[in-house]
Amino acid sequence: MFYELSIVLVVIGIAVLGILGTRVARLLRGYGDTASMVSTSTRDHLGLLRARWAALRVAVGGRRRRTH
Repeated sequence: MFYELSIVLVVIGIAVLGILGTRVARLLRGYGDTASMVSTSTRDHLGLLRARWAALRVAVGGRRRRTH
């Protein structure tokens, strides 16, 4: 009789762990998507900053050549 109760409790525990596992997996997948979007956005902004910096160097170099 007690072993039947133990089996039922084990089955319920496994079901609860399965449900929690799927929820955690979904949350982690969402976190991965968000981290990927942030990484892409940061790389895009860094690329724009590098392009602006390069344009500034070209402009300053052009002014130096014109003044001399």
